[in-house]
Amino acid sequence: MGKKVFITGMTGNVGSEVAHALYKMGYPFSAGVRNIRQAREIFGSQYEYVEFDFLNPSTYAGALAGSDKLFLIRPPALADFRRQIRPFLDFAVQAGVKRIVFLSLMGVERNPIPPHYRIEKYIRSLQIPYTFLRPSFFMQNLHQAHCEDIKKRSNIYIPAGRAKISFIDTRDIGEIGAKVFWDPIHENQAYTLTGQDALNYEQVAEIFTSVLGRKIIYANPSPFAFRKAMIGRGVDKKYVNVMVALYLTTRMGMAKAVSADTADLLGRAPGTVRNYVQDYARYWEE
Repeated sequence: MGKKVFITGMTGNVGSEVAHALYKMGYPFSAGVRNIRQAREIFGSQYEYVEFDFLNPSTYAGALAGSDKLFLIRPPALADFRRQIRPFLDFAVQAGVKRIVFLSLMGVERNPIPPHYRIEKYIRSLQIPYTFLRPSFFMQNLHQAHCEDIKKRSNIYIPAGRAKISFIDTRDIGEIGAKVFWDPIHENQAYTLTGQDALNYEQVAEIFTSVLGRKIIYANPSPFAFRKAMIGRGVDKKYVNVMVALYLTTRMGMAKAVSADTADLLGRAPGTVRNYVQDYARYWEE
């Protein structure tokens, strides 16, 4: 089987699911985290954790020791590719990494604005096998970024208009992320990962209402109202601006495409929003 996989972003939505899938499949890996003790408390002691920080090059060698495969996730707070991400990629190649799987973004091949575009371009230039996973919106955002609105206010407060979105379950992304390392057929490929259908947020609110047994509405604020409300709640302005930009592209229909890649890679149908709400219902219980 060779050496192990090194996972960045272990504490996020997808990284933890990749780790879970690799563990279930019996593949060796280590997970880079800034706080090992805290990671053990949250995710359990069954995984191998190593200290890692993109902004601290002194952690690179120890983190990559024994690894020849890299699952790369860009931390949301790191937007300067040249200064904050590229040094680690350069070190990884020098350290013997021979395969990279990168969690990218749906439609990024046509959108040079997000950092993911530059990361993909640079990974291609490294001349080692890669796989780009380009997912649509995560279902799991609904119990994380939007949990309080749904739980306490019974509304989904998102400025997406009537646009449809091909939501994907991060558990499916994690399974795919673990699988693609082990078959050469996935080398130098890019996959668009979506759910099996596209829904607007009114339809999502109806599913929440049905599963939770209480009325959940889709507030559908304007982008301006959303920005003002988020800043009023103390959310960082730069992060709010990124969210607004993302939802503006959503309103333009850029997240509605449905791809067969997910089902093909999983060998089964991807999870649905209803499955997700049923499985995570505890997060929105009053």
